[in-house]
Amino acid sequence: MEQDFKFKVNLGGMIDILSNHLYSSPDVFVRELLQNGTDAISARLAADPDFAESDAKVEIEVDDNQRIVFRDNGTGLNEDEIHRFLSVIGQSSKYDIENNRASGDFIGRFGIGLLSCFMVTDHICVKTCSYREPGTTFIWKGMADGTYTITRTNESMPVGTEIIIENNKQERDETIDEYYHCDHIANLVYYYGLFLKYPVYTINGEEKTRLNLKFDFDAEKDKELCMTLGKTFLGESFLDCFTLRSPTGLFSGIAYVLPYPVSANVHNMHRIYLKNMLLTESGQKLLPEWAFFVRCIINTNHLKPTSSREDFYEDDALEKARGEIADIIADYFEDLDIHNKELLYKIVSIHNLAVKSVIAAGDALDDLLLPYIIFHTSMGDLTGKDILEYGSDAFYTTDENQYRQLAPLYIQRSQLLINAGYVYEDAIITKLAETSRKTDIQKLTDADIDFMLDDSEFDGDPAADKLIRLAARILKKYDCKPVLKEFRPFEIPALYSINEKAYKARQIRRSKQNANKIFMNMLNSFESDIAASAVACLYLNTNNLIIRKLINTEDEEKLSCYIEILYVQSLLSGHFPLLNNEMKILNENLYKLMSY
Repeated sequence: MEQDFKFKVNLGGMIDILSNHLYSSPDVFVRELLQNGTDAISARLAADPDFAESDAKVEIEVDDNQRIVFRDNGTGLNEDEIHRFLSVIGQSSKYDIENNRASGDFIGRFGIGLLSCFMVTDHICVKTCSYREPGTTFIWKGMADGTYTITRTNESMPVGTEIIIENNKQERDETIDEYYHCDHIANLVYYYGLFLKYPVYTINGEEKTRLNLKFDFDAEKDKELCMTLGKTFLGESFLDCFTLRSPTGLFSGIAYVLPYPVSANVHNMHRIYLKNMLLTESGQKLLPEWAFFVRCIINTNHLKPTSSREDFYEDDALEKARGEIADIIADYFEDLDIHNKELLYKIVSIHNLAVKSVIAAGDALDDLLLPYIIFHTSMGDLTGKDILEYGSDAFYTTDENQYRQLAPLYIQRSQLLINAGYVYEDAIITKLAETSRKTDIQKLTDADIDFMLDDSEFDGDPAADKLIRLAARILKKYDCKPVLKEFRPFEIPALYSINEKAYKARQIRRSKQNANKIFMNMLNSFESDIAASAVACLYLNTNNLIIRKLINTEDEEKLSCYIEILYVQSLLSGHFPLLNNEMKILNENLYKLMSY
């Protein structure tokens, strides 16, 4: 014969779960009681036609070091509801009493909020009077050992509920005492319930203070007020702010643009509210991953919280909200592009590196901000959009040293050379080239460099040929060959050009200078593998007076000094780290010339 049994709950174990696993700190008991009171008021407004919203209020009376009383004038509970909602774990008074379905106006969804008080007390007392039975008061007393009592009393009280907790927890640390001070409770109310739509007051002796405010999230209507709000509640001044308003009603809020660069890996602190009650300071679930340059104040009435009510539950609604926020940020940048380009460029300039890191990773920010990325070029700082609209051939180099060497040549010719040598820029410029229609963006090659340099009028000249033969003998030990060219500016006597393999070979040689025997063979092997394809050239500019003077110099000993000095000078101008012997050669040759 079947029998019905009811589960019994180990309240001590439940409290341990609440305090050590579900909730991050005892602070949340304030949030839970605020939610209880707010939900009770919402329920009464929906069910009691004689109750006006203007009369709604939550009061928190604090007797320092002794007790705290949370008081609301919501629906209150009758005896049956007390048994169902205060004495059975898992039930919830947030369910509509008439039809037993959850109401959208309620913040909470889990019937465990009251138990969070056991993190700061061993004794909870609930006094309540239902709007259905005014004049009848019930007192529920719950103990941490799992026992409770319910008493009907003739004690008169207004319709609503009082939750009384006392500072009597036996197992506690010194931090528990701070919760029994009005200032600390006020700070927690201010933190969790700043935007609750019903007035929340603290009462300490004769002093009664309202703690929350009603605020319309609209930066278009009053940007100055919103900027002040951001500074007050997020703790810093911002570059700009804009309204976050869901087209489907999922959320509303304000996004603030940070005035300093941050890493794309940094998770900013936000203020994200569920039905005007603070849910989390983390925006990882709600905000797009690439929205690292903003901090937000957001309220949502429709997203589902996790059981701890400290973040959002992953579902289709959350994904939709995240997509809408991404679209709003995109619209914000597009609007700046039309109406405030100066601010747009300032924002992208400040967050340039972090934005580049996201674009390089292939995130959704590509189409949005790629046109506004700033590149250093031979024509000054240009945005991706400027480059796309350039219209002629453009070249880029991923070697920053090569860019420094060649930029003066491109400046003289009024041609575009892009420095893509900074971190992430190689991948970004490749994406820019793929999207370009007007501008042919190509990676610079040795052939392109040679094309930039004109043939010398001294080609075939016996004196010039003699100089080249001598230079070839001297530079052979540096794996570098000399070439006569003409180029502008005239002030540059020599230009050192090196391909990627040769650059790696120089790095290997530099490493070998300090390597021990264990790594020497390995480095030698690496060097031999790339030696055949390593190409380095020293272009001698026959438009330069120094080179012309050298062509007409007969003294080979002096020429040898000058050639080696020009070689090292070209390395320095290209910002190539010198090898030990190269610095020594520079000093020795200068000394020789001083001796003539």
